[in-house]
Amino acid sequence: MDLQSEKLNVLQQIINSNDESLIRDIKSLITARDLDWFDELNSNQQSDIIEGINQLDRGESFSHEEAKKRFSV
Repeated sequence: MDLQSEKLNVLQQIINSNDESLIRDIKSLITARDLDWFDELNSNQQSDIIEGINQLDRGESFSHEEAKKRFSV
């Protein structure tokens, strides 16, 4: 079955349902999928990630092997 048919089938089942808990569960599932993990981070973590991306964009990176050398104890 193709995706459009599946979506229509699911929608029809939702429309025909009087089960409030099912509707709440579906709404919760959709809401949970809309959340971005980045938004769950604190501002310091977000800043660190953004800075890391900016460093990569500027070509300021090194290999895994170099990281192991730099940070080995």
